[in-house]
Amino acid sequence: MQFIWFLGRFHVLMVHLPLGILTLAAALEILVRFRRFRFLEGALAPAWIAGAISALATVALGLMHSTEESFDDMPTVDAHGWAGMTLAAAACLTAILRTRLHPLPHPSRQAEGAPPRAALVAIGARLYEAVQPAFAPGAVLDRAYEKLWGVPAAAIVCLMLLTGHLGGSLTHGDTYLVQYAPGPIRVLAGLPADAGPRAKPADLASADIYLDVVQPALDRRCAACHNNSKKSGGLSMASYEALMKGGSKGPVIAAGNPSASDLFRRINLAPNRSDFMPKDGKTPLNKNEVAAIGWWISQGAPKSGTVGDLKPTAEASSAIAAAIGLADASNEEEPAAAVGADDGPLPQVAEADPAAVAKVVAQGFIVRKVAKGSNLVDVDYVAANPVTPEIIDDLARFGPNILRLNLRHAGVTDAEVKTIAGFSNLRRLRLEENAISDAAADDIASLKNLTYLNLTNTEVTDAGFAKISTLPKLSRVYVWETAITAAAVDKVKAACKDVTIYAGLTAKDVPVETKIMTPAN
Repeated sequence: MQFIWFLGRFHVLMVHLPLGILTLAAALEILVRFRRFRFLEGALAPAWIAGAISALATVALGLMHSTEESFDDMPTVDAHGWAGMTLAAAACLTAILRTRLHPLPHPSRQAEGAPPRAALVAIGARLYEAVQPAFAPGAVLDRAYEKLWGVPAAAIVCLMLLTGHLGGSLTHGDTYLVQYAPGPIRVLAGLPADAGPRAKPADLASADIYLDVVQPALDRRCAACHNNSKKSGGLSMASYEALMKGGSKGPVIAAGNPSASDLFRRINLAPNRSDFMPKDGKTPLNKNEVAAIGWWISQGAPKSGTVGDLKPTAEASSAIAAAIGLADASNEEEPAAAVGADDGPLPQVAEADPAAVAKVVAQGFIVRKVAKGSNLVDVDYVAANPVTPEIIDDLARFGPNILRLNLRHAGVTDAEVKTIAGFSNLRRLRLEENAISDAAADDIASLKNLTYLNLTNTEVTDAGFAKISTLPKLSRVYVWETAITAAAVDKVKAACKDVTIYAGLTAKDVPVETKIMTPAN
């Protein structure tokens, strides 16, 4: 089936070819009625034939495309398919009716004892001679078509509009055609009269958490596959009610619990995971949109409510402001006092050795200052190769300057974590998808300024988790797909009221598809 799906996706490339050719054929039908354009009459039959052939090919690819699981139980897909097949059939019929055959210059003769190929040619010629009179210029068919030519041309144009509209509804939603229509037309379509986009909030406090933050993000990145016409997985995000209803497997949002919300779990996965959303290489939600959606869910996923009334943390405020364009997501130009305000004032440190920074950048790290006027930095490892103890030692040359460290899927072992434990000002640490164990948890527990920790898909167990939970400033920790049990999570939740734990499913619940990177040493 995968090869069928591979071919089927060429449908979206082919779909405009028959529409263009058939539109040209219909236009030629009109033009040849004027004397000055009569010379174009010879192009009519080839145009209709080319349109019919391309329409058949497009329908075949479309039928292959519709076998994908994401199109199951979608009435609009079936309607689009039937409209396309009717259009192809009408184009074929019109091509036949428009074809004109002239007599052969020499009547066919089949000489006795002629070679097989010559015999076949002769048979074909005789068949041609049999049907030629019916399709001859001036014949009954020709005269009837000249009187009724507008009927097939108009029918094909209408079918193209219908098929195109149904296809557009699958891609953009069923209201895309009238989204920006004048008010009266929108009202007739059952939409509010105001077609303009929602005005950008003047400030963060007045922004509506769902209407200004969550809904626009989902509309941009998710609605193409989850609308009222194309409910991939049975899920539509066309409205708040549809989103909260969920899909064919149940609700995707557990109000008040991001870790139990399938939507939040999927948008947080690694892009190479089969259940990551959005899939098929589509542009994903950015980190600020993901954080804003997670905070919205944690607040009970309200349908409405201003950010000011909901009183978000400074971290959530920063993510929301960046998501709606009220702040620069990079924080490059923000004053130092504005960054990490929820974690307390930023420490003052000497500037990092430029040579040391340049060396780790050459090894595959991205190093950015966290704020204007601060010597603290964010560090992300983006190279394809696993880190080595030597690379981490190079990073340790300016360890006190590192505020946030991302070593996701970097081949980190317990030995490297022992070095990282000396980064005294570290507040956020990402170690997901690495082969680290409870031995690393002992060292992580020494990072007294740590507020954020991600241990997803590691080998940490309940014992290590209990040590990590003693960190005095820890506020958020991810332990998805680990051996940490629900009982251990509940115990930490009861003891540490200020810690939000994203546990989600365990390794026993789902197969781990993202492999831990093998260490270099």
